Amino acid sequence: MFNKLINNILFHKLSHCAGLCSAALACCLGLNTAGGQGLDADAIRDAQYASMHNRLCPGPDTAPPTITPTLAPPAQVFDNFYMLGEPGTTAWALTTSEGIILFDAMFHHNVEETVADALREVGLDPQDIRFVVISHAHNDHFGGAWYLQQNFGARIIMSVEDWEHMHTWPQLGSLAPFPHYDTAVGDGYTITLGDTTVEFVLTSGHTPGTISSIFPVRDGDNVHYVGYWGASSVGFLPPEGLVEYMGSADRFGRLDGRVDVPLANHPWVDGSLFKLDALQSRSAGEPHPFVEGNDGFKRWMDAIHDCAGEVLEQKLRESR
Repeated sequence: MFNKLINNILFHKLSHCAGLCSAALACCLGLNTAGGQGLDADAIRDAQYASMHNRLCPGPDTAPPTITPTLAPPAQVFDNFYMLGEPGTTAWALTTSEGIILFDAMFHHNVEETVADALREVGLDPQDIRFVVISHAHNDHFGGAWYLQQNFGARIIMSVEDWEHMHTWPQLGSLAPFPHYDTAVGDGYTITLGDTTVEFVLTSGHTPGTISSIFPVRDGDNVHYVGYWGASSVGFLPPEGLVEYMGSADRFGRLDGRVDVPLANHPWVDGSLFKLDALQSRSAGEPHPFVEGNDGFKRWMDAIHDCAGEVLEQKLRESR
């Protein structure tokens, strides 16, 4: 199903541009990568979905992205929302009237650079971090939590299940110190900091207690809602875990009709680096490249669901 979607998109664009010379064809397809110039919404979506499929679904059976991002975090993406981290893994800072809510904490070995220094680079103060929302208990996302807890007094939020899972999952790479037990949340819980409320949704599968988040961001006079998907890779999951993951993806994609900004904590899932390039060249009044509408958000979650389904089918075939 996912392959059919990709092929239909590419066929439509290639048919529209047929008969042009190579330079004009590249222009028509929106493949000019210089500082984000020429990156139309269709080209960005094509690259986003191809990148996701190559990393999330089984086998390299989709053409690689036809555009290459030129920018990396940190960057201001909305009036009150900032991308932090590095090209492979991201954290996000949501500013409120009473401080910062940070989504994910990066690795312990680079949190000072990718979070604290990055916040200063975009004009924010890491001392203002009030909450750190850990999407799931893997050390590329909770690794920096202890540092943020100790140095800035940040409250660490994780699901009930993943506070426990964090201590049992074998960490990959350099071992991270565990944060002290703090705030445990469940499905439907919210936190409010100043003028901003964040809702948590239990989206188990990747870990027993993966949480995804829904919250508002501002673009001038316009308010948009982020659907922050808490986990991505599925290849390591057993069949029952894949089924659970697919159910979570299906539910999250249809839970809130206001959500129009799909985001995750790995740029290869949400295409955020492609969109960052386009954002740099955005003119006043032009659409925001991170805003895809609720239908676009649903399609994105459907693609994540279907990728997991492909992995499930592959594992079931191999077990026969």
